[in-house]
Amino acid sequence: MPVIIHAVQKLLNTSRLEAVQYISEPDKGQLLHSWYARLIRTGFSGKLLIMYVHEPSLLTVICKGKTIGKTWDEFVGRLPGLLQRIGFSKDLIQAEMSLMDNYVVAKTSSKAMLGHMNDMVVMLEYQCEQYPSYESISEEELQNNMTQYLYGTRNKGARYMTSVGYWKELLAGR
Repeated sequence: MPVIIHAVQKLLNTSRLEAVQYISEPDKGQLLHSWYARLIRTGFSGKLLIMYVHEPSLLTVICKGKTIGKTWDEFVGRLPGLLQRIGFSKDLIQAEMSLMDNYVVAKTSSKAMLGHMNDMVVMLEYQCEQYPSYESISEEELQNNMTQYLYGTRNKGARYMTSVGYWKELLAGR
């Protein structure tokens, strides 16, 4: 089953892609089915990053580049390391990655996700500007910082959550 990437319009234009109204159900047990993506300015002329954000956990993968097509392999390559750092078992990582053989691009459909991403972009753009050059930007460091991004939830028991907290809670019974 393809992974759905909900891309903002500017990224669709840069990637020269047409979004489809694509709705698909994840495979049974698939956790990493739906991602949002947008461009991030780095403060370095002509140099951009793409931020992939998992819906609903806000787990964030950062890739250097301007298009989905050119960053897809990097995204798939960076994701297992991030999952391992936040505590996914090797078996679960292998199972999830085996389901990420391709992607389909769709329009954004969640204003809440777009709002969270706008907040995240402010932090990431500031962090990028602290690096002396585009080449020195550490995607891993940015990703690790975003695992501690605190966001509001609608859950009355836990009003605020991080992506790590989300996964710990979800995977506690597995």
